[in-house]
Amino acid sequence: MFTSPRVFLCLMIGVPMLGLVGCGRDPEPAAPPEAVADDVPVPEVVAPVVPATPDIAEPSAGGEAHVHGAGEFAVAVDGDVLTVTLDAPLANFGLGEGDTDTLEVSTGIGDGLVSFEGGANCQPGDRHIETRTVGDHSGLTLTLSFTCADIEKLEGVRLNAFSEFPGFETVNAVFIGRDTQVAGVLTAGNPELSTR
Repeated sequence: MFTSPRVFLCLMIGVPMLGLVGCGRDPEPAAPPEAVADDVPVPEVVAPVVPATPDIAEPSAGGEAHVHGAGEFAVAVDGDVLTVTLDAPLANFGLGEGDTDTLEVSTGIGDGLVSFEGGANCQPGDRHIETRTVGDHSGLTLTLSFTCADIEKLEGVRLNAFSEFPGFETVNAVFIGRDTQVAGVLTAGNPELSTR
């Protein structure tokens, strides 16, 4: 009845599919690819142009984002010298972005900025204020040094910036002692960095 399995298969699949499977005719051989002449120039491939995305925050001198309300606080012990560094945007200190010159002559900016827990008996030493401007943003780095009579009795360092300067909201803090390293996030409700 059916002369070949191919015809039987075509009938079983159905009439609508006849054009798709090529039933009843032999496939045409594919044309060989055209050869490209050696003297024909090859088109240059050009990468698409990607539009630049706008910066959300200007980097500070340390490469961090300039975020009002935030800051970085470090306390380091070297022998009997304790060094405290606070880095933050000028806005945290209640100043405008263009007020960098005001701080260069200010001598009271670090007074009362930190207090110590325990009986280390630390006395203030050098104070260094450095301001910087990156783009439209200005920041400040304040470095204070203290000489401590009994550094082993130091139990914590309290950052009073939250009460002195209401622009501070959160401060990433780190303590590096002789045998101890402690990190934390300080806030107005939790302004003390433990040293143990």
